[in-house]
Amino acid sequence: MKRFNEVRTVHPKTNLLSPEELEIIHGASLQILENTGVKVLSGWALDILRKAGARVDQGQKHVTIPRELVEDALTIAPKTIRYGARNPRFDLTLNKAEIHFCTGGSPTCIMDWETGERRPSTTEDLARWVRIADYLPNVHVVWPSVIPTDVPAPLQNLITFITALRNTEKHIEHEALSARDAQYSIEAAAAVVGGKEELRKRPIISAVQCPISPLRFEQGITEGAMEYAKAGIPVVTLPMPLAGETGPATLAGTIALGNAENLAQLVILQSVSPGAPVVYGSASAIANLRTGEYSPGSPERALIQMAFAQLACYYKLPSEISSGNCDCKVPDIQAGFERTMTLTSAILLGGMDIIVCLGGIDASNAMSPELLVIDNEIIEGLKRLARGFELGPEDLALNVIQEVGPGGIFLGHKHTLQHFRKELWLPQISDKNSFETWRKLGSQTMDKVARGKVKEIVATHEPPPLPENIEREISQIFSEAKTEFLS
Repeated sequence: MKRFNEVRTVHPKTNLLSPEELEIIHGASLQILENTGVKVLSGWALDILRKAGARVDQGQKHVTIPRELVEDALTIAPKTIRYGARNPRFDLTLNKAEIHFCTGGSPTCIMDWETGERRPSTTEDLARWVRIADYLPNVHVVWPSVIPTDVPAPLQNLITFITALRNTEKHIEHEALSARDAQYSIEAAAAVVGGKEELRKRPIISAVQCPISPLRFEQGITEGAMEYAKAGIPVVTLPMPLAGETGPATLAGTIALGNAENLAQLVILQSVSPGAPVVYGSASAIANLRTGEYSPGSPERALIQMAFAQLACYYKLPSEISSGNCDCKVPDIQAGFERTMTLTSAILLGGMDIIVCLGGIDASNAMSPELLVIDNEIIEGLKRLARGFELGPEDLALNVIQEVGPGGIFLGHKHTLQHFRKELWLPQISDKNSFETWRKLGSQTMDKVARGKVKEIVATHEPPPLPENIEREISQIFSEAKTEFLS
């Protein structure tokens, strides 16, 4: 037997693409940008791209992007990004050293945690959702995931962000549907941190802006992203090509297309504001060919997202990858199977900065508070899996095995007391009792336990309110937006 004194850590590892295969996809994406090009519906973006050196057909709103522009954008884009939070203890850094997790989706429905029924979401549902995310330790970034349908449509986006500001101390990920929408969100965030320059130094908000696959950049979303970039707010590019519908049926083709969309958005944002913080992302999946609908709970989805995560590492860009979604309609066995399948591959691959889409159900067409609590438990277990184990003299425990001997028991040994908390995971809501004990305790299934936890959080967890002077300033900003958007 080999003897050694050093301690090493054994990690479960997975990989998908070789360096040569990454080069092939990169080259294919450059060809798409140079030959096929993209449709850009923003006159502001077209003008910026033309000045940067892209070939622009103003009438057709069509742009082809030389590879030199892509290479320049990749060179100047930050490789590390700081995410601030209302409470600085929740600040985090995107530098490939640690995976962070984020809620996701923007549906108009929620699974009511009291009745179990799906219904239109309200401002109160949104506030409760954000408070639950604020409480859960494995949610690091809060996407205010349901749309308040009790608010007029033009105001929904801004009131969503303001509601999040009021109900979490963590970093908030949001979106803007227009340049003006982004400007109001920037003003509200700046009010919290003490001005726009402070916001630039420690942004408490990031912005998800999605290209429309294939290769289309809408005016409002694109100009909102440009406003955020100018303000130093991190922008997450989140292309969503669906293999077989808005992307090729082949996974390689869909990956090359989504990568081209990421690179095109990067060029736009670096052209409008050189050095702007941009996060490479993907919410790509496959299409359900029976219905044409988004189908994230599939093994192909896991392969696609692993490839995008590796491409982000290839470019040395911070990343946000959507994973852990499901196609199921309630928090059932299918939910656990699909979420664990996609999350396991993502976590074991490593190199991702943020994994997004916690709490979503039915391809994120609704949000489930119970599932968000279950996701927190799944992530805790998978983090333990990814941590691996240490291999050294103390860990091999040869002296302990000698002391206990054949037929003995290790439970009361001091070595066990010294190591079990660090080594062995103790879940919070999973049931590990015997059948008899489980039945005596009420035969609670995990969704019912999670529902009880949701009720407890909603009843007891209340993040500190915004200071009165900041609340007044934000209310004034909202009043101005209300007058402008509803006039």
